[in-house]
Amino acid sequence: MMRTFLGAVTAMLLLATSFNSASAEEIDASTLTCRDLNAKAQSSDKVAVYGATVILYWMAGYQATGEQGTVVDFDNLSKEFSKTTEFCGQNPDVGVMSASEKFMGENSADQTPKAIDLAILKCEAVNTTKDDETDGLGQILMWLAGYHASIAKSKIIDMDKFGESVTKMATYCAENPEMGLFTASEKFMGEEGDGE
Repeated sequence: MMRTFLGAVTAMLLLATSFNSASAEEIDASTLTCRDLNAKAQSSDKVAVYGATVILYWMAGYQATGEQGTVVDFDNLSKEFSKTTEFCGQNPDVGVMSASEKFMGENSADQTPKAIDLAILKCEAVNTTKDDETDGLGQILMWLAGYHASIAKSKIIDMDKFGESVTKMATYCAENPEMGLFTASEKFMGEEGDGE
């Protein structure tokens, strides 16, 4: 399981270098423009395209409402991401946070039966994740990072802190497979954040 988690961290850290080479450790989400997002989303570089998608997962977690809680509908997210990038293509000077708010959170479509409540997903589910599903785990972890950032009222995507948190979560989940993944994320990504 540790290898799967660390693979997810590596994938997420690639985004930092693809999105903001001036300061790879921290990205101020409030300063990202639609122009920035579209430049990455339409790039021929797969890492850049993945970085744009990962930013959208963080935004989706950030925009989640109290009513939606920790329930994520990945089918709907895909549509919301498309709408956001389409809107961004037409409005390059708008901030990505403002654009994502138009289609995510309280403006998202009703959840389908395929929606997953991350609060009931157990650490052991991560243990069974195949190597080819590492991207999916990374996206879930980035959604959780955005969710906790929203609760903390922080718009900073701190990739160093994210990497440290996920590494600690990997160890914790390996030792506590019955623990909920969301509970583990609260321990290491939440406002307390160190999980010691």
